Amino acid sequence: MKMIRRVLVAMLILAAGAVQADTCKQPEILRFVTVPKQSQQLQYEAFEPMRLHLEEVLGIPVVTIAAHSYQAVIESIVSGAVDLAEMGPASYLKASERDPDIKPIGSYSFAGGTFSPEGSYYNSLLLVRQGETYAAPEDLQGQAIALTDPNSTSGGVIPRTRFVEDTGLALDRLASHLVYAGSHDRALKALQAGQVEAAFVASREADAYIERGEAEAGEWRELWRSPPIHYDPIVSSSHLCPELTEALSQALLQPSPALDLLLKQKRAQGIVPVSAEDYRWLKPLVLD
Repeated sequence: MKMIRRVLVAMLILAAGAVQADTCKQPEILRFVTVPKQSQQLQYEAFEPMRLHLEEVLGIPVVTIAAHSYQAVIESIVSGAVDLAEMGPASYLKASERDPDIKPIGSYSFAGGTFSPEGSYYNSLLLVRQGETYAAPEDLQGQAIALTDPNSTSGGVIPRTRFVEDTGLALDRLASHLVYAGSHDRALKALQAGQVEAAFVASREADAYIERGEAEAGEWRELWRSPPIHYDPIVSSSHLCPELTEALSQALLQPSPALDLLLKQKRAQGIVPVSAEDYRWLKPLVLD
């Protein structure tokens, strides 16, 4: 039955390619990339069961591409250099501003954690080490603060926009220096090591760090929390033929052993469908 399905999907894609060869892309190899929230190894090990499943369903090789910055992922999905990407909300909005036809497919949902509620929403957090005397964000005056990446929603965009609106504290004047760590894990490691006094990170990434045993649940406390943010979208390139995008959507959203393994690796409950509307409230913060 799997072989029949694989052949049927391949026939549909090939037929679409023959009709729409001048307007859409049927790649010989499908390329997947993700923003560097954690180590590349951890992220791609988690996706490996789904990568193999997509190869079986689509009938073409699927490869994972390493990206060392959020901007690199934005450029690759806009240019069509990659076909499928797991992006932060801000990265997705910046990419869709340049190419409105990029399609959000789905987003993970999670059980509640130390810092995150149950569901497919998370928050940007300002964390400090437990036991420090800081009682409010203004107490960090003159201290080192870690961010994640300029294009990270919770570790870059929200701290420079909504945090400033809520507190009246401009980061450049509050901190002695700001450090872009490159990923949420690195920002948390810097906080653990005492290299910075506070860090802006995603609540879900802090939870994942704790769940992997890299920190204790009571190791940090929060000084500030953003409004809820819909979790990262998995998006497909606008260059792909519609039938291929639909096949990708079905493979990612429909129950399968591969999806079960992916969710187990991600410590997630499921993947829920998403649309551009789920991220609309962030648009003025990201693009203005």
